[in-house]
Amino acid sequence: MRIPEHRRPSAYYILVILAVVVLFIATSYQYKITDRMFPLMVGYVAVPLLLMDLLALTDSKLGEKLSIFFSAKTPTEVDEDADPTERTISQELMIFVWMGALVLGIYLIGFLPCTPVFVYCWMKFRGGYSVKESAYLSIGTIIFVYVLFEIILQYELYPGIFLYWYG
Repeated sequence: MRIPEHRRPSAYYILVILAVVVLFIATSYQYKITDRMFPLMVGYVAVPLLLMDLLALTDSKLGEKLSIFFSAKTPTEVDEDADPTERTISQELMIFVWMGALVLGIYLIGFLPCTPVFVYCWMKFRGGYSVKESAYLSIGTIIFVYVLFEIILQYELYPGIFLYWYG
């Protein structure tokens, strides 16, 4: 199973994300059993999805079947429909800076306050949405997160280190 040259950057990206997820899973085992359930669920769902995504990049029968199953296109059709825009390393790293800012925000101020701020900023500055649309999307997202996790699942979201320090 060989990955064609033009698909290798995607494969490297998937491998980096896979390494982060495996680290995420390993780190989760250090938490109390109730605190690690959700991170482990996310991690153990992500690993097979990433592996299937990696296999879909190969020039193999299995890769072609996975590609058709998930995108209804052969790998060749996926390549033809791919966005031809060249992306520089700095543009790709900027996405990681945004994600790092999200993780740092969650660590410092918690999920609930950080979620609408991040969604608003992402939609406004990265997505090009208007102020009004970005505000509606951020409000909708925080309502969804709150209702799903706090009310339906009764899962206490991480409140941030500042709350521990000053609360």
